[in-house]
This record gives sequence, structure tokens and C-alpha cells, in this order.
Amino acid sequence: MPVGETRDHPFANPMGPWSPRLEALELDPILVLVGGNELLKDRAHHYATTLNHMGKKIQYVEFHGKEHGFFNYDPYSDAALQTLLFIKSFMHDNSA
Repeated sequence: MPVGETRDHPFANPMGPWSPRLEALELDPILVLVGGNELLKDRAHHYATTLNHMGKKIQYVEFHGKEHGFFNYDPYSDAALQTLLFIKSFMHDNSA
């Protein structure tokens, strides 16, 4: 993010006041994976819900009790395996 910008910069907040409008854009399917204890979980949920209301194809998956980047901290954990399975399924279901 550019120096001096706030968390409402379009890079950090695609639904923010200075972000381009997404309603008219044709977007590829989107997968949002979020840890239930992430600081910006509410923003990720709002992003997914807003895109869904716009008619965009989006899948939101929340891993309860997990922090940001949880699947990297213990790559052999059950949560990391579940993350990979969600990604695999999403890619399979949305490939042409």
C-alpha cells in the first residue's frame, strides 16, 4: 500500500469510498478464505456478501478459531489440509 494511505485505500478495501465500482465488471469466480479470529474478518465477510448481492460468483469459507495465515504456520495440520481441499474443489468447480 502506498505510504501515508489508510486502510480504505482500494488495495486494502475494494469496497471502500475510493475504490472503483464493481457492479458492471465481469469477474471470475472468487474464493475468500478467512480465519475466524482475523482482525479484518468482518471486512472480508462484507466483501464476500456485497459481491454476492451484486450477483458475482463467490465462495466464503471461514475457519473458526484460526488466525490470519493459519495454513502457513502448520502446513501439515488438519486446517491446512482442509484449506487445500477447498482450493482444489473451487478450482475444479470453476475451471472451463
